[in-house]
Amino acid sequence: MKAAGYDARMNARSAHNADHPGAKHPGLVPPGLRYRDAPLFVHDALSMLNELGEQPSVRQYLTSAPQAHGAILALSSAIARAGTRVHALKPGANSYEDHLRLFTPEEIWMVDLAIDVAAMLAGGGGLDQTVHEMVVWKLRDLDEHVHSHHWHKEVRKAGDGPAEFRDLRAHFPHHRPHPA
Repeated sequence: MKAAGYDARMNARSAHNADHPGAKHPGLVPPGLRYRDAPLFVHDALSMLNELGEQPSVRQYLTSAPQAHGAILALSSAIARAGTRVHALKPGANSYEDHLRLFTPEEIWMVDLAIDVAAMLAGGGGLDQTVHEMVVWKLRDLDEHVHSHHWHKEVRKAGDGPAEFRDLRAHFPHHRPHPA
């Protein structure tokens, strides 16, 4: 995985730090994180991360990359907060278009990063066949929606994105979309 360089650099700072956020939870989504009512594309991004975080090959990667693990947990939490905020603004809406314009550019940038993290981790191999198929299906569905002109415009508007996720973005490249 390309993230290996990220691991070496980040782990040099805190190779065996039990205080990093990922030390307390082995998955990619914090336990009890509420995102059920989030707009569908946020829900799909978080559910992919949740499923991937249960896979032994992904857990092995996370154990070797505690800083990346902590950043992914923080990213999941930030996305869930954004989804909850948008749902509260327009609770009856259920379409992609109804919700997308309510997200800030930085929030869209973060969802974009989460989708790319899921794509890269899913491409690393060692996944249960059912989980791999689910992730591929959700990625294709998301690719159909999140690669719109508005999405790209907002990601560009966010620039380098929130500072706390720039290292993560630098090592999880944009995946090549394959719409369904």
